[in-house]
Amino acid sequence: MKRLLFGALLTVLWTVVFASTTWADGGSTSYPLSPPEPGTFYGMDLMGPGWQWTFPREAAHPRRDGPVRVDLMDALFRQSWAAGVRTARIAVFWCLTEPEKDQYRWEELDVAFQLAHNYGMEVIAQIFYTPDWAVLGHSSGVNCFDYVHYPRNQPPKDWNDWADFMAAITQRYGRAGKNQVHNWEIWNEPDLYEFWYVPEDPEHKNVPAYAKLVRLAAEQVRRYDPGGRVLVGSLSDIGGVGFLDRLMHLQGENAVRDDADVITFHVFGEPDRKLAGIRSVLGDDPLPIWSTETNTPDWKETVPAHELARFFQKFKDHGVDRVIWFQSWTSDWGPGIFQAFEPLWERTSFQPSPFYATYQHQALQTRLPAAPLLRSPHNYQRTGPRPLFQWTPPEPGDNPIVGYKLQADDSRFWGHPYFHTPELDVWVPASVMHFLPLQMFGSTRVQRRHQRPVLSSTLPPLSYQPSQPLPPGRYYWRVAAVDARGNVGPYSEVQVLDVTVGDQRVFLPVFWK
Repeated sequence: MKRLLFGALLTVLWTVVFASTTWADGGSTSYPLSPPEPGTFYGMDLMGPGWQWTFPREAAHPRRDGPVRVDLMDALFRQSWAAGVRTARIAVFWCLTEPEKDQYRWEELDVAFQLAHNYGMEVIAQIFYTPDWAVLGHSSGVNCFDYVHYPRNQPPKDWNDWADFMAAITQRYGRAGKNQVHNWEIWNEPDLYEFWYVPEDPEHKNVPAYAKLVRLAAEQVRRYDPGGRVLVGSLSDIGGVGFLDRLMHLQGENAVRDDADVITFHVFGEPDRKLAGIRSVLGDDPLPIWSTETNTPDWKETVPAHELARFFQKFKDHGVDRVIWFQSWTSDWGPGIFQAFEPLWERTSFQPSPFYATYQHQALQTRLPAAPLLRSPHNYQRTGPRPLFQWTPPEPGDNPIVGYKLQADDSRFWGHPYFHTPELDVWVPASVMHFLPLQMFGSTRVQRRHQRPVLSSTLPPLSYQPSQPLPPGRYYWRVAAVDARGNVGPYSEVQVLDVTVGDQRVFLPVFWK
């Protein structure tokens, strides 16, 4: 009974601490139990088609065995975050991720999704290209970048293979897993035979088969990523309007309207005409519209800022909720925020192009909170397996601070921590909460029965203690503030922490206003 009463008391205290707090300007801001989504209008195709093959690895590129260059990938995300990118579109080749049936290669996706998560970017996972074993019934020995000998644009012979892959990837990265991806874009430009072709269905332009892709994917998203979005379309600006018209008019078992959460399309130049075509198909349908590939091929890297602002305004005028710039680097598709490095990714850090500052001026219109100051554990301090992390809140930006990202990692890449495999990666609401120790026998019995938490004016302003012990070893830790609009501010300086065995104290929370 005492345990039940104690648990109820903690529940009440937990509820109180996360209630709305009044700010000095008279407004109020709640402390969410999970980070708020950025929901920004501006995104970018940061890891577009082919990166799983061409992104540099430790050994060589194109693709070789071994980990990707984590340092270069972190530079890509860090500089894109500084430019105002808050949505990262990342291509996922099914044929590279599951090269053999039920044999998955998650390593590079683990790194890419984690680094995007570190910088508070909302991820769009764009999934396409069928493995050879799923099309042919056997492995051909040809990689799926062979346009001539590999039918990667065809549906699988057994549709269960597609459903199984979607189950696997949503379980790993959706809310049932790492909780890093909640936008699932189904295929790329299925209105073009280059990407989606059903040999026995020329009359229907491959539309019913694409609808089946969507329905099977949506079943797994609903199951393993509740609240996740199914992005339908990814349609080209060549045959996209006609394809969408046929798709949205499918009836019976082929209907996909209830499976779609967002309609996506691509626009390269002439946005008014193309957006009007999409709108004419959807009519009064309230489905959100995102442009997941957008650029202007006749622009240079020195395009004036007012031209870029006018371009984006056209999308807003047509009710488009999000625009993903294609690509992050300058190419034949138009300017990017990084200098050109096609046909292959170069083994150098990403160099901003003249377009970087133009895009940043457009997308980064909110002043971010400053970096927190770490208080303890002190640099190179030895602690027990459940260290008490403490930091000083920084100055807020244009929006109130609602929480903090705290990370601790025991891995490095080429001697530097990049937090690509964090042992501890938690969201800490910006509540007035501290932990005071109570001595414990084992894990259940209080040593001093009448000991109560005591307030102390000497406690640092913000603290967090992990609920599970960290394995012994050397860790690198840092903290970043997050504002009410989901923007992650700059991280603190990284400090070193040595975790040892022996501290068996358990900490109880203390709350106050």
